[in-house]
Amino acid sequence: MMIKFVLSAVVVMVIGVPLYALPATLSLPRGVRSGLDSLTVSRAAVLLRESGESGMKLVEAARSLVAERMAYSRRNSFDSYAKAFERGYGYCSQQANALVSLLTRLGFEAKVVHALRNRFPDGTVTSHAWVQVAVDDEVRYVDSIFYDADAAEINFKPLSEVREVPPVLRFLEIWGAPAVNAHRYYLTGKDQDW
Repeated sequence: MMIKFVLSAVVVMVIGVPLYALPATLSLPRGVRSGLDSLTVSRAAVLLRESGESGMKLVEAARSLVAERMAYSRRNSFDSYAKAFERGYGYCSQQANALVSLLTRLGFEAKVVHALRNRFPDGTVTSHAWVQVAVDDEVRYVDSIFYDADAAEINFKPLSEVREVPPVLRFLEIWGAPAVNAHRYYLTGKDQDW
């Protein structure tokens, strides 16, 4: 009985999620977002390194690049963070992973963190992923979506424990994010609620 239940759950995850998310995925224009040039994470790191900035100014330049390049999207959940960066679309985890990749290539210690409950400026409470980076002998939170650049701080409040994204959650996200993001898109008809 338990084996049948587990097998049924696996079939739903492997077949059902992609089928459910497919219409949302196909509604997003193919290729690089209009108005952007093709740019990979590795090329972006080279350009940032060549800027001559260092410390928090370099972190902010990387954060700002991800924020400007990656429009929030619920429809490209099957893209890797690198592909999402190149295309110019991404939900929070894709943006956070792209930023960590950039910061790591620039020599910073950085990792994706998340909290299951966060209060956002509009009062919404939901999960979110962002970046923890060590810069100038200090550990800082940075985010490409909800961030006050003038104050150099996130502008949302974690209500539950902030944790590094564990490998099992990264694995589940591969299938869970497309279903959740597609569902939110189908309910609202929008890529974001703010």
